[in-house]
Amino acid sequence: MSKFLVIGGSGVMGQAAIKAVREKFGKDATIIANWFGKPDPDYTVEGATKTIFGDISDPNCVNQIKAENQEPFEYMFYATALGEVGVPIAEASKESIAQSNRLSFDPIPKLEEQLDIKVIVTYSTFYVIRHQLATYGAMGYSKEAIEKWTLESGKSKRACIRAGLFESQSSRGIKLLLRKSAKNPENLKDPLLKSYFVGKSSKEGIKEFEEGIFSEEKEAYGDCRTNAEDLYQSHLTLFESNNPLFVNVCGKKIWLSKEPQLLKDYF
Repeated sequence: MSKFLVIGGSGVMGQAAIKAVREKFGKDATIIANWFGKPDPDYTVEGATKTIFGDISDPNCVNQIKAENQEPFEYMFYATALGEVGVPIAEASKESIAQSNRLSFDPIPKLEEQLDIKVIVTYSTFYVIRHQLATYGAMGYSKEAIEKWTLESGKSKRACIRAGLFESQSSRGIKLLLRKSAKNPENLKDPLLKSYFVGKSSKEGIKEFEEGIFSEEKEAYGDCRTNAEDLYQSHLTLFESNNPLFVNVCGKKIWLSKEPQLLKDYF
């Protein structure tokens, strides 16, 4: 019986991974899903065989996973992240980058060493488009670390799904911080970002900012407005491809690529 591990199974991307595993490998596949939030002993991750609560950067959480399964995992999907957003990537401090990496990147290579995993799937976004450069903060560096790591060799095969803007914890965090910043738009240093809020309500500015992202994504990649179904389809493409490196999904458009997005090329 095939075994799968989903870190961050309760989120939009984690649920897309679980749904795709069920479609590709069937109802008998064993899916261990980790989640971390407000403790709730009665909560179970939808679609998972076993739910494990805990901070994946905590060795105790990893030990729970080991106790649950000693066999190889066919895939691990690392669908969790936490870091500073709402400021330009170029202005992220070393401290905020280190804090973002603590959950968003650092556990990934550790899990590769500690567990027996055939394929590790990570997640990124199009953080080099102009709108994301202005707001993705320390998370931009964590995603770059993931993309660079994807190309390195290790115990496991590695692949990364790179997705366009969709409703997530990060996108909600950016909107929350922009709402606060919009109260004093003259303090916004980025001219593109400032243009959305000067003389406008925060609600209007955030809506126009999102539309700006969608317009930029469509111009750069051919489509936009990525949703849960699109994320699910990108996982099916991953399963059907021969050793893919990057599976890109932006709206309904899905394509493969091999090159990482390097921040040094943009500032």
